[in-house]
Amino acid sequence: MPNSPATQPAPRNAALDGLRAVAALSVFGFHAWLYTLSTPRASFAPVSFLNDLFAQLRVGLVLFFVLTGFLLFRAWVRSGAAGGPAPANATYAVHRIGRIVPAYWLAIIGSALALYPLAGSPGVRLPPAGLLPLFFIFAENFNPQTLLTLDPPMWTLAVEATFYLALPVLGWLALRAGRGRGTMTLVPLVLLAGGVIFNYVISLHGGGSPGWPKSLLAMLPYFALGMLAAVIVEGRGLSRPSARIWVAVGVLLVVANVVVQIEAFDVLRVLRDLSAAVGFAIIVAVAALRPPKPLEWRPLVWIGGVSYGLYLWHVPVLLVLRADGLLPLNPWGATLVALPLSLLLGWMSLRLVEQPAMAWSRRTKLFGANVSRSA
Repeated sequence: MPNSPATQPAPRNAALDGLRAVAALSVFGFHAWLYTLSTPRASFAPVSFLNDLFAQLRVGLVLFFVLTGFLLFRAWVRSGAAGGPAPANATYAVHRIGRIVPAYWLAIIGSALALYPLAGSPGVRLPPAGLLPLFFIFAENFNPQTLLTLDPPMWTLAVEATFYLALPVLGWLALRAGRGRGTMTLVPLVLLAGGVIFNYVISLHGGGSPGWPKSLLAMLPYFALGMLAAVIVEGRGLSRPSARIWVAVGVLLVVANVVVQIEAFDVLRVLRDLSAAVGFAIIVAVAALRPPKPLEWRPLVWIGGVSYGLYLWHVPVLLVLRADGLLPLNPWGATLVALPLSLLLGWMSLRLVEQPAMAWSRRTKLFGANVSRSA
């Protein structure tokens, strides 16, 4: 049977790819700074305004979480708006596996092969070899011996995988609450409040277990804001002048977040990067409704297309180059040397792994049904 409106693939939005590029380049810039420090730990960085700014480039991670919440929850929002069936769980599961897992597994194997011979080099943090299987099941955040080791940004993939598992239940709850815009906001709002409460609770215990601040519960506000944006934009339009105003508001909120983080106000233990997440959610919503031209710049869109591979491979590239004495020990020089190689690996990941895996997921049969055509 043909796809329902809720399960038909939407036309690709170039501006959202541009935002993926912004997120990936921001994270790359943070690590190009971090792994050129004499001791690659942010807390060991010399106190300076420039170092503070580089440290805040990590906020690209928040943008990735907001984008995930927006893009994935949108299928349930559209189902509710159209009055059609919910997205098929089999379709959703196989597509997520094809999109994420093969490239991620290859990056784990490649990182292990490249980095274990460099044990003891600056910035190289390795888990016990016997615990490597935890990475393959997205469980590295649940053991202090694997958390932030090997390829440290992979902790975010473990959080994303947990969100993928929870999303069908969250989507079902949203549809059970009602198919109107007002009722479908209930689930994101509850998640937002729950995430803030969780961060408050762990702040009372000094962060609690090392994995708690890097868990789905701690990141829930960012996913929830993306989900909320998906509900708000459905069926709406936006004039160009209004779009410019909203983008300006979003950028100001992100900048405010940077300032607040640099000043290290106590409220951050609870709100963390909530201001930036609100700003990013606004910008994502505008990009979906009235794409800003700068985000559709072709080189930026291309980087967005290879951003997953770029994200997976850039830290191993930085670490290998540094261990071999090939990495300039300043973020500008490191970017000039490491970014082209990281982009090349991102492109190879897309062409040789991600695209074939996605094609497999579209033609795979599960439970006797072709999941690419399930209603």
